[in-house]
This record gives sequence, structure tokens and C-alpha cells, in this order.
Amino acid sequence: MKHIFLAITAAISLCSCAGTRVTHTQVATGAMAPKKIFIRPFGVGEFRGAHGGEAMKAILQSQAGIEFAQILKGELSKIAPSTVLADDETDDGGWLVEGELQVVDAGCPVARTLLGRLGIGRSGILVHVRITDTDHSASHDGKGGSGNTVYEFDVAGGSRLTHGAGDERTPGAGYAPIFDYRNAAERIAFVLEPDRNGYGIRTASLRR
Repeated sequence: MKHIFLAITAAISLCSCAGTRVTHTQVATGAMAPKKIFIRPFGVGEFRGAHGGEAMKAILQSQAGIEFAQILKGELSKIAPSTVLADDETDDGGWLVEGELQVVDAGCPVARTLLGRLGIGRSGILVHVRITDTDHSASHDGKGGSGNTVYEFDVAGGSRLTHGAGDERTPGAGYAPIFDYRNAAERIAFVLEPDRNGYGIRTASLRR
């Protein structure tokens, strides 16, 4: 089942550049404005592609869960005070964010640089996210949610049709997972706080 995310990202890549999208939602209660957020380091599933050799791959895979959690903390701190929990720590109220990096595919930077316009060498990421409100019980929403789960969804994406040197959002010849972690974290934050950049704010007078 996990491998079908490549087909999803391939379809999305036909109409956009590097980034991520919510591809499946299991629970959505409409809850907003948490008083604080706790993040548990994410589990790591499939880890493939060019990670600098098998020895380096093992190191990067062991770091991936906490690295993603730290990046996610930076984004979620814009919504509410956020903390990454250590293994022996527990939350003390608020929202708990946890999940799994189900697929981290670094792709091939050389192929991406030369043939990225054709989608060759592209990276990919699939993240499962579960958010619970540890202070309250959430209502059933008809999508299988129960208990105190307020959101549960999947985020998928990658480098798509990027090429060359890349830019602030795309890896080019760089190490793709770092970009994919950042893009996924930003997407998760957008889910929890729509219009967080204030695009809907009107500062000009109304046209008549």
C-alpha cells in the first residue's frame, strides 16, 4: 500500500513543483487553537534512495525521526508553544503530535540535476500524522475517529519535476530529504492553521 504514494506524487507532479499535499484524511474534527503542542519523534519506515552509502544511510535513518520532529516544532511553534518530547517524557496537556515517516526516498541527485524535468531521480516522502487532544475527548466524525483523536491524515510529496541547482524549496543536487521534511512540516502547520500567512487579510479599500 505504501508504494502507491509514488503514483500519487507522480500525478501531482504534472501540475506543480516540489512540495507536499494532504492525500488522505482519516479524522478531522475541526478543532483549532491548542494551548500548547507536544511532538513525539516520528517512527521511520522505508528509507531508500541516495543517502551517501549504506553506512551514512544507517546514521541518517536513525536521526530522521527526531530531525523531522525538530523541524515540525519550528513550524508548530508559530501556532502554540511547542516541545519535542524525549523518550522518557510525557505531555502535560494540550495536543500531542505523533506519527511515522512511512517512506523517505532521497532519489538520485545526479539524475535529478540532469533529467529532473523528466521526473528522473526525484525524491519522495509519505508521512502519517496523528494528533490527539490530551485534555478532552473528541466526538466521532463518521470517518473512523474515536477517543481524543482530533486529526489524522497523510502527507505525500517530494522533489517532483525540479532540476538543476534547485532553490529554497527544492533540492536540485542537494540532499532531498531535508527539503522534503521542511515542506511536509509546513504542510502540517497549514492543516492546523489555515491561512497562517494571512493571505485572506484585506488591507486595501473595497472596490465598487
